[in-house]
Amino acid sequence: MKSRADPSDFEELDDLILKVLARNRLGLTTAKIRQDLPPAYRSSPKQLHARLDDLLAKGRIYVWHPPDKTGRKPAPPILSLEQLEPLVSNRILELLKLQALPPAEIKKQLPAHIARHLPLFLDPLLGSRIVKRHPPLKGKRLLSLLDPDPGAYLMGELKRLFEKGAKLGFSMEAIRQSAQRYLTDQQPSKETVHSPAEIESIIFKVMISLKPAAARGALVYIPDLRRALREVFPEKDSFDRAILHLAELEKVQLQSHSLAAELTEAEKTAMIDNGRGSYFMAVGIRME
Repeated sequence: MKSRADPSDFEELDDLILKVLARNRLGLTTAKIRQDLPPAYRSSPKQLHARLDDLLAKGRIYVWHPPDKTGRKPAPPILSLEQLEPLVSNRILELLKLQALPPAEIKKQLPAHIARHLPLFLDPLLGSRIVKRHPPLKGKRLLSLLDPDPGAYLMGELKRLFEKGAKLGFSMEAIRQSAQRYLTDQQPSKETVHSPAEIESIIFKVMISLKPAAARGALVYIPDLRRALREVFPEKDSFDRAILHLAELEKVQLQSHSLAAELTEAEKTAMIDNGRGSYFMAVGIRME
């Protein structure tokens, strides 16, 4: 009988690696994974790398490589049980659901290995306008899921406008009606009806804006794409039908979630029912 765990037992080691990553949903570096393993299973870095490579090859874990833009030593890759970009994006959105926050405060709520790369995860959300960057207010630059309230910035100007009108002899009601007429004149024309070809082009352009690698077939997280296209597809069903139609035409490929039972109702709603007991979580442009 063994008195201690045998580090050569790959099956047990693999299970422990997966448990470590399950406790750290936003992933870990290889060094941190090794540190979090029980002492008896802290195999050599070479052996650990071999087990991680095997788990990657089997599709049981994912790896995210931080882009090297500095020319210095690249940051270590981050391993996780699910694709990292959607996980971090969702965490940022969860934080911003509660209140507008400056980037520094968002960083504090993320593990250090993610916080150091925050701009890489924020830029697609800002580019697609899922997250809005507010104008500076009282020296602070805030990020929010909501558009900035003009009143917070223009209340003083509006007050001065009404005061000026009063000095000219206009009643407040007359000024209000004049402002209402101006707003009515600025109303946009009727909603544009897009052709199927235009819809395909719009969807593909937004996919590439969310993730440039989508132009080469990389998968885009469907909840992110849904939010980015909410003005084109205000209803869930219209978005779902458009994506499924593209799949029927073999213009896109769809990836189902591997652990549908663990999804919340909100997560299921944000994805697309695949009709087989799970949900499509990601979509990619098919390469010719």
